[in-house]
Amino acid sequence: MALQTRRPGAPMTSAQRGRTSPRRLVEAVASGVLAAALLVWGLPLVAGASWSDIAGVLADLTLAQLALLAVVWQLGLWVHTVALAAAMPGLSHPRAYFLNLTGSAVSNVLPLGGAAGTALNYSTCRVWGFSTPVFLRWAIVTNIWDTLGKLVIPGVALLWLAADRTRSPGDLVSAALGSVVLLAVLVLLTWYAMRHDAIARSVGRAMDWVVSHLRPRRRRQRTAEGRRGSGWYAEQAEVFRRESAALVGAAWWRLTVGKASYAACQAMLLWLCLRVLGAEVSPAVAFAAFAAERVLSLAVLTPGATGVVEVGMTGMLVAFGVAPATAAASVLLYRAFVVGLEIPTGGAAMAWWLLRQRASRVSAPRGNISG
Repeated sequence: MALQTRRPGAPMTSAQRGRTSPRRLVEAVASGVLAAALLVWGLPLVAGASWSDIAGVLADLTLAQLALLAVVWQLGLWVHTVALAAAMPGLSHPRAYFLNLTGSAVSNVLPLGGAAGTALNYSTCRVWGFSTPVFLRWAIVTNIWDTLGKLVIPGVALLWLAADRTRSPGDLVSAALGSVVLLAVLVLLTWYAMRHDAIARSVGRAMDWVVSHLRPRRRRQRTAEGRRGSGWYAEQAEVFRRESAALVGAAWWRLTVGKASYAACQAMLLWLCLRVLGAEVSPAVAFAAFAAERVLSLAVLTPGATGVVEVGMTGMLVAFGVAPATAAASVLLYRAFVVGLEIPTGGAAMAWWLLRQRASRVSAPRGNISG
């Protein structure tokens, strides 16, 4: 049977929608079922506490305690804008906050939702007048710093536990040592990629090859018109590399301070969740659990790595001597802020922005759309 293809930009036929939509639906349902199973069945099993015990611990929360946790959560989101704004010159801190919140809201409800969140951020930035290269540079640079942070944090947790004279489980020691090696390799590769054109040129040449083989007629037409001929992507990749290196050279300290402050606020939020629910743990132990969350969040099989993170963090806290019900309740409370609350808050922010955009289109003269 012949394989049907679709022209770029052409609408999908009903048959093509039928092949893609059920698959995505099945993936979404399977991901949700897995997350629910890990939470409903796996969490009590790992913690060694029933749901009634966990609910009993959460019932002791007061409004004042919830308000304190909310303030720390919001503080983390705001200090994160230092890094986000630094990676895109011209991006204000309120807009950086908006991108972070709305992108996270989408990412947290879909399996492999990071791509959807990035696409949403891209469309928003385009409305604000930022070009595609500027957005791509923003996305790449901030993700590099995110990855570096997720490798640094386990190593810092190990050193803190050693200084705190707290016995560290072997898994944490292995993860921290491995993160040091991975961090060194990644830093060297990043430094080389930022300082030399070789990697950028190779990526650009690969794109030139793909474009020339997938759309040869369009390539020949553009070459005849003096646009995007052979080697165009390689040249643009070199320009992109140089501009990215200049950006990192000017903004690296704000990127580092913003990302580190954001991680510190989230770690403090986890420690406060443990404390307000009655767990007598040191900041070093709370930071070790936070380090585990950073690593486990890479498991994107479920929306926001839900289920995987809760089970892993709870198991680690129980191993450090935290009461089972308190450990599970603290993790759920923490994740309710850093994942759960971002969904309705980000959704409400996006709805407000869309309504504002619609009102601007109605009131503004033709061709003048306010961002």
